[in-house]
Amino acid sequence: MHPLQAMSDGFSQERQTQRAESQLTLGKLTTLLKLLNPDRFIIGLGFPMSYRGYYGDLAFNETLTMELITDLLTRIQNDCMGKVFEGYKGGEYVMGENTPIWTATYGCLGKKIIGLDSSQEPIKPILKEDD
Repeated sequence: MHPLQAMSDGFSQERQTQRAESQLTLGKLTTLLKLLNPDRFIIGLGFPMSYRGYYGDLAFNETLTMELITDLLTRIQNDCMGKVFEGYKGGEYVMGENTPIWTATYGCLGKKIIGLDSSQEPIKPILKEDD
């Protein structure tokens, strides 16, 4: 690998680690979901994709479709963890436990997911604008 590419990759990883401190990651989301009744419904987390803002992060397409918690957990495990996603303008990115997560429409910037509101049915992601 070219030294400049290695330096750029290191900087990107450092920035991703910083983002992970202020928002949910795939691992944190999985942990929160496992604490909930698996037969409850969640809304707002559609198909997964590389996030337009930071290709190494994961975004769930905004949706109004409800899904069982148990089904979302299965989808995260089967379709996200350890899987390679193509960035919006190319490149390949592996998603894992420490990958920050967002909600967005394909090709657009979105909002970071900072938690889950489980006080109502269906459960909804708690969103925040990027800093």
